[in-house]
Amino acid sequence: MLPNLKQDGQKVGTDIMIIKTKIHLFFLVFFTVVLGGCNKSPFTDTNGKTVEFSNKKEQWTVLNVWAGWCDPCRDEIPELNALSDSGRIKVIGVDFDGSEGDELKRKVEELDISFPVLQQSPITALKVKAPQVLPASYLINSRGEVVETLFGPQTKDSLERQIKNLELQITKLREKKVDG
Repeated sequence: MLPNLKQDGQKVGTDIMIIKTKIHLFFLVFFTVVLGGCNKSPFTDTNGKTVEFSNKKEQWTVLNVWAGWCDPCRDEIPELNALSDSGRIKVIGVDFDGSEGDELKRKVEELDISFPVLQQSPITALKVKAPQVLPASYLINSRGEVVETLFGPQTKDSLERQIKNLELQITKLREKKVDG
């Protein structure tokens, strides 16, 4: 009996389609995982160091948006330097005007900023709106989520107090979940 070439050809064609589909799925999953990880890549500060908002130390982050022409921003910087130096809360700055490279480094030096300043704005990545009032401080939990936004100049004490209040609120919510 002669082999049925039409059926054998269809079977080979079907097998090739299955193999192609599996290869496409493999690359789809591979690139989704690889490129999905790129979405959460850390930012870089003016010293070339990577900066991430999430951390394993349960440490809060204050992201401060400032501008060199903003007098309240300039007045607030010594307070933010002191907060950063305390080590309990991470402080990160970003120039509202989007300066880059040497211009940004010059501003950081001129304003005597001692905390890390990002070379690019993380506002979009943090899924918040750009501030309409300066200075603006975003309080970010250890998971990298913006929990509170503060407008106007802040002090070391006001920021520490605000974060302590947020921690108390979170603790109360956790206790409610355990009880209820």
